[in-house]
Amino acid sequence: MHRVILFCFALGISTLQYVSAQDVTLSRTARQVYDKAQKAWQERQLSEATELFEKVLQIEPNSYDTHLRLAQIYELQRKTDLTRKHYYKAISLKADAPQSATAFQWIGRDHFNLQRYDSAQFYFEKALALFPPKSSLGRLAEKSVISSRFAQQATKNPLTIEKKSLGDTVNFLGTQYFPVLTADDETLIFTGLTENRDENIYFTRRLKGGSSTDRSSADRWDIPEEISKSINTTNNEGTCTVSADGRTLVFTACNRPDGHGSCDLYISHKEGKEWSQPLNLGQQVNSREWESQPSLSADGHTLYFASDRKGGVGKRDIWVTRLDDKKQWTAPKNLGTIINTTDDENAPFIHANGRTLFYSSNGLPGMGGFDIFITQKIDTAWALPVNIGYPINTVSDQVGLFIAANGENAYYTDDNTEKGSGRSLLYTFRVPETLKKAIIPTRYAKGKVFDKKTGTVLASEIDLFDLKTQTKVGSFSSDSQNGSFLAVLNSGGEYAFFVSRAGYLFKSLSFSVDDTHSFVDLEIPLEAIEKDRAEVLNNIFFKTGEYILDEKSKVELNKLADFLSKNKTIKIEISGHTDDVGSDSENVALSQRRAQSVQYYLQQSGIATDRILAKGYGETKPMAPNDSDENRQKNRRIEWRIL
Repeated sequence: MHRVILFCFALGISTLQYVSAQDVTLSRTARQVYDKAQKAWQERQLSEATELFEKVLQIEPNSYDTHLRLAQIYELQRKTDLTRKHYYKAISLKADAPQSATAFQWIGRDHFNLQRYDSAQFYFEKALALFPPKSSLGRLAEKSVISSRFAQQATKNPLTIEKKSLGDTVNFLGTQYFPVLTADDETLIFTGLTENRDENIYFTRRLKGGSSTDRSSADRWDIPEEISKSINTTNNEGTCTVSADGRTLVFTACNRPDGHGSCDLYISHKEGKEWSQPLNLGQQVNSREWESQPSLSADGHTLYFASDRKGGVGKRDIWVTRLDDKKQWTAPKNLGTIINTTDDENAPFIHANGRTLFYSSNGLPGMGGFDIFITQKIDTAWALPVNIGYPINTVSDQVGLFIAANGENAYYTDDNTEKGSGRSLLYTFRVPETLKKAIIPTRYAKGKVFDKKTGTVLASEIDLFDLKTQTKVGSFSSDSQNGSFLAVLNSGGEYAFFVSRAGYLFKSLSFSVDDTHSFVDLEIPLEAIEKDRAEVLNNIFFKTGEYILDEKSKVELNKLADFLSKNKTIKIEISGHTDDVGSDSENVALSQRRAQSVQYYLQQSGIATDRILAKGYGETKPMAPNDSDENRQKNRRIEWRIL
């Protein structure tokens, strides 16, 4: 703010020098007073300058330059009524003078703030015509004209939303902001500011019986608690983000002893109920400048944030960093000129689907101040951002929108609802259909990993693959204290799910995700590496009656090859099985060929021939009675067994 005021002051002085050279209409008496006022203005003696300029008007009521100067002084002093009075008088005297451009721009902004967008457009166009072409002020006027047009259309076509407070239980402080949720919609985390001006991070859980799809119960939350004594300190901690499973937290902390700049990003991991001691993300991510407002991808491996670090496009930009194979954060990359402008961008939010990015900008046309924009990632590039519309965006600043993983509800901070209260409260609303269409909703798989023999919970690595593209789309882990996990799945996907832990056979699952179920509940028992322990390869695919491997099978076979490479002393049997359709001899032959197809693929992957035995059992070892299509599908399978 001080920088803005000083800029305006400097601009005013340079304008004054130009005006003074042209002002030949003042009487001698008025000129003497005006020169004294000018000197006071140049010495930043605003009170004295104001008094003297007002005396000039007593002598010469129609002094254009004096009205312009008083308007600028009152603008600095935030005396809106007086600013308005003198700017209007100035343009009534010399509407075509180049110096009137700033008056037209201010009056346009005044109308814009009062949501008189058609009038605002009129005055902005007047300013645009007077500012020098391609100047920074000319570009501002041009953007203002576009914003006025946009605002007129947006208010005529408002989104249908009903904003609802999260209630006094959640809004227990004077100020709370930047809400984030876990993918199961059960835990809400946010930043709160205490009466002692201490920023801390809090969490609350949805009360049982509450449902994100039932508006009568969806917003019943428990009493908020501090997230952890190891995270909250007597200094400020805030603007956080959490992975989909709620077990990785990245937050902003300023002026810490281990900090690299004014505000840095820190990370903490949760095991059981305890959060680890936060660690600075290091000099690779944090610079000497300001880093804040982080947003984690669902799996916690990609981090978006705002920063005014060197090498950006504008003032504050959106940046991204990723965890590499060595679990190190890569050097942040600027999202480029599609996303960032020469002004400010902040508060990025990457939806759980990993493709939809929301962020705030005051450098793009909109409703005024910071508006929220949406963009989609197409392959590796971002589409042009789109203003998400009115009344989500208003003439006030909108920062910090969060949309639930299922795309149903949005959560945000509203600073303008209780006018005059000085409070910032957390609100929610149902995502309107027009916006929901732009968001690919996600579902999630959750459950527990444990030892099949002992029942002991296990920490394990979980990889998620898209079978259609044969690419890894997520990497997770189960909690070492309770074995729990949560993985986000994009709706409409066909997935392979691999659970692995040293000393155990890896477990594979296969499932498709549709809109009929919000989540998949999985209990995953792992078998220790022991003789005769066996697992089904659930992601091996053949066409009916054939033994040629489908391309989608490669993901699973590569996993098995990797397992055998890491466990070089193990020998296995690959067994083929069929249902009861067809003759016994045909089924044995088909199952044998299918087992040999898997054997051959593993051999081509570098696994020694003497470590793999292939055998076809036909229909002799069914997993279920062959009395339904579902059971017959279970019986058509490939297994692997430790020899």
